[in-house]
Amino acid sequence: MTDRANSSLNSSPAGAGSTRPSVTLPDGQLEQIRRLVAVGRASSVDEYVAAAVAERLERDRSLAELQDLFERKGHAPSAEHLAWAREVLGVEGKEGEAAS
Repeated sequence: MTDRANSSLNSSPAGAGSTRPSVTLPDGQLEQIRRLVAVGRASSVDEYVAAAVAERLERDRSLAELQDLFERKGHAPSAEHLAWAREVLGVEGKEGEAAS
């Protein structure tokens, strides 16, 4: 994997420091998270959101790595390969694909 794929998607390890950004969530999502915290499925709203962000960052890093591999080979995955991957990953449309 090249540094291009690594550089923008890899940052400090979890727990290496934190900042307190302001994030706006739809009321329904925030209420669902609060209910999960209330029943012990997450320790806090912050922890739940941080875990979700970490999962998304890892997925995007993996997709960037895959894109880089295809670029080094000189071709892109076929539509059939992309459809299979979307099915396996449970993602729809272009949302799950790495940005070009």
